[in-house]
Amino acid sequence: MPIDNIKRISLLSDAEVSDIYDRPEFNTEEQTLYFTLYDREYDLLLQFSNSRTQAYFVLQLGYFKAKYQFYSFDFEDVADDATFVAKHILHDNSTMLSGKISRNSISEQKNIILSNLHYRSWSPVYEDKTVSHISELLRRFPKGHNACRQFIIYLENQKIIVPSYRSIQDMFTKAYSNEEARIDNIINGIPDSHRQVLDDLIKQENGLTQLNLLRADQKDFQYTAVRNEIEKAEKITELYDFSKVFVPKLKISKNAVCYYAELTEQYAPFRLRALKVSQQYLHIICFVSYRYRQIMDNLIVSFMYHVKSLKDAGKTYAEIAFMEHSSKMVVNFPQLAKFLEWFPKREENITYEQLNKAAFEILPEEQFSVLSEYLNKKPFDKEAAKWEFYLKSSRTFSLYLRPILMAISFDYYKEDSSLIELMSLLKKHYSEGKPPSKLHFSDDLGLTIPQKKVKYLKKNEADAEINPYLFEFYVYLKMYHQIDRGRLFCNHSVSYCDIDHDLVEESLVDDVEKIAEKLGYSKIPIYCGERLDDAMTALDEAWTTTTENILAGNNSGFNIKTDKKGEVSWSLLYDSKEKRDDHFFETLPKSDIANVVAFIGEHVGMWDEFTHIKDRYIKRKVPDPIVLNACVLSEAFGFSTERMNEMSDLDANLLKLTREDFVRIDTICAASDLVSNYICSLKIFELWNLLNNKLLADADGQKFSTSESTIQSRYSKKHLGRGPGISLYTLIANFVAVNAKNIGLNEYEGNFLYDMVYNNKTDVEIELVTGDNHSLNRLNFLALDSIDVNYVPSIKNIRESADDLYSIKSPNEYTGLLKSKGQIDPEKIRSQERAVLRVLISLMLQENTQSNIIKKLSSHARYARLQAALFEYNKIFKSTHVLNLIDNMSLRQAIRTARNRTESYHQLQSLIRKVYSGIFKGKKVVGNRISAHATRLVANFGDIQNVSNSSLLQYIAA
Repeated sequence: MPIDNIKRISLLSDAEVSDIYDRPEFNTEEQTLYFTLYDREYDLLLQFSNSRTQAYFVLQLGYFKAKYQFYSFDFEDVADDATFVAKHILHDNSTMLSGKISRNSISEQKNIILSNLHYRSWSPVYEDKTVSHISELLRRFPKGHNACRQFIIYLENQKIIVPSYRSIQDMFTKAYSNEEARIDNIINGIPDSHRQVLDDLIKQENGLTQLNLLRADQKDFQYTAVRNEIEKAEKITELYDFSKVFVPKLKISKNAVCYYAELTEQYAPFRLRALKVSQQYLHIICFVSYRYRQIMDNLIVSFMYHVKSLKDAGKTYAEIAFMEHSSKMVVNFPQLAKFLEWFPKREENITYEQLNKAAFEILPEEQFSVLSEYLNKKPFDKEAAKWEFYLKSSRTFSLYLRPILMAISFDYYKEDSSLIELMSLLKKHYSEGKPPSKLHFSDDLGLTIPQKKVKYLKKNEADAEINPYLFEFYVYLKMYHQIDRGRLFCNHSVSYCDIDHDLVEESLVDDVEKIAEKLGYSKIPIYCGERLDDAMTALDEAWTTTTENILAGNNSGFNIKTDKKGEVSWSLLYDSKEKRDDHFFETLPKSDIANVVAFIGEHVGMWDEFTHIKDRYIKRKVPDPIVLNACVLSEAFGFSTERMNEMSDLDANLLKLTREDFVRIDTICAASDLVSNYICSLKIFELWNLLNNKLLADADGQKFSTSESTIQSRYSKKHLGRGPGISLYTLIANFVAVNAKNIGLNEYEGNFLYDMVYNNKTDVEIELVTGDNHSLNRLNFLALDSIDVNYVPSIKNIRESADDLYSIKSPNEYTGLLKSKGQIDPEKIRSQERAVLRVLISLMLQENTQSNIIKKLSSHARYARLQAALFEYNKIFKSTHVLNLIDNMSLRQAIRTARNRTESYHQLQSLIRKVYSGIFKGKKVVGNRISAHATRLVANFGDIQNVSNSSLLQYIAA
């Protein structure tokens, strides 16, 4: 089919097309920036003797440097710029600038500019190579919008002028066609047996499809939910095994696999059935590949949850047993005295039976052994009490833990693992359908069970054989500890795979300079050399400055105290809180939030970010802004589109379809980022900076209840009482929420801080980030410094942290109030240079696993030397920060102000959610994510709703 007859695909929004192709409009500062000539450019200008020709050249050159495009214009079209050039660049106000210069002169100037800046005009000669490159981009970025952005970057790197938008659309159409043909050819090789399985997943039976059952999230950790998850894994195991071999043949990126999986997650089965067969198979195979790993994650989380619950319950049981034991001792001591008094005076001719009866009436039989152990100074065995409880709980772990053991394929980081042998023994036994009672073995079979544990694994100490139930739970405990330490893993899961799966190939370390240059982080290649030296110098200077200022009395915030005994201590003083002046905003009229969203959405082009879930072959590409506004607000406030339909005159079906097609994580995040960028562009945004025009952000979580159970919802008596909930972890920069993430209440916030900062996709450039004590871990100082972000956490007890300071010099050299705990060992860091660089590259290149890497490296005991090097490096930054906090009152004040701003944001966020009693009601994890980001979007409107009329917007932007 000829290209002209194909409906062109939509790749960019109107605003993005305008940004690329429209002639720039400069303010005074930009005129100075782009029209000022360097010496070489001035020499080029002198080639033209005519003032009009020179002025046109300067204008063309300035516009080209701004957007790398040439424009056709008359002097009248650019009167302001022409006047600026004549007056400030050519210093000639006499020449009348009107019309335009000759076509040949314009062409000559273009060639000179291209040659000088080493650029090339677009030519059809490049088309075949470009289409091939676009095809490669589509394998990594299957959504046309994202691929087009990467294509623009590619042209900039190749120094080729961006062709017309129509040409780009035509090339993308060809690339899509080529890529579909390539994938179709591969998919045609799927065996018929697997085709039937794929067809069955979306075939409707009794109103349901197998796909709908697979897409359902695990609700909780109860038996039915765990059993259902195992059954789902069993149903797709064969298909998953096939996908492990098949997906690499597609040669698409992990990002692309996730994209197709998410489409399948959100698309109704009838819509999938409407696709051509090859596209159905592509979507479903990617979904199975991704979903199976999620299921394995859920099952391992369930396993860890239940083992921990049994451990905690066993500990409680042992404590209660100990208290009962102690109380019986108190109660029965008088009886023992009575028995000892009676025994010598007993009747001489009493029979054995009568003797026992009389004795046990005074002191119960079971108390003889208890009192004997006490008198022999044998303490109460709490460990034995725990195992007594585990034996009583055998039904619990047979229901919850045994099926998970049978369903998951685990590996150990070392070969010939005794734990794997024990697990295999259990798996083999139960796979044959045998009951636990048939599991016979003694303690001399070489099962590598520590001798001190063997007695606890027997129901009675004199038993010849180990109790099968206790042995089984012993294996589960070993698994729990090794999973927690990262030694036991499942490479078919997302979060519990071996850390080597999260890290990039070690060979990439050899390309560290290229990767660092591409990503813009120049310090990475020198991180264990020059950067390490700089960090150590900074620490030494911080020691010198801080201690000297204390001795000289220059630190006005450092308060020294001497008690009656003559002991000296110290504390820190703080400035007063940030004063708030709301008078200006109080004078502004109040506006309805729906009107504010509608106005700002139109003003900044926000609605363009809500693209259809499919970017091709669709009838309704653009949503109705009113309906879309209603969908966003219904998600933000926490009620459904059905409720919105009842509250408004909008059609229920239109609301539902708009919500399904346009409101997704990627679209609502893009819209929120756009609003954040708009706020950032306002002049007032710079006035909110706290530290010498540097932007200080803050990250913190806020707890919210959930009405529906999801695998992410957890219980927290401290924050939520009896109900489950989630935490909304938000990154706030100058009152603006630039990123947000839903995490479970059981997850540690500090493990997600790097993820939040690095994946901030707004134009807000964060230079410093703070957080409370929950943002701290043993890697964040190092990780954030590697991406040029200064981590300055708010430390609750600085006096206590000052006892954990490290130094470059020997600790003996510090004799003042501040003392060094130890000396930094730089060789410990340098010896692990390649491993450290591998970690830093992995953090930058991975899209979804930064938090997993941080978590594993912070807590797992797998890589002792690497961990030691990373932790040693982190000590340098942390010690420097604590010293700076002690020496700098304004830094402490700025951090506290940033934290207060976050608390204000939390109040606003809580107020928004209170429309639905503050409860998240998503039935799936993704539903709560969408709702959370909708709340973030509306909260960002709260920052600009006081400037929601055009005249005031212009005033602030001026």
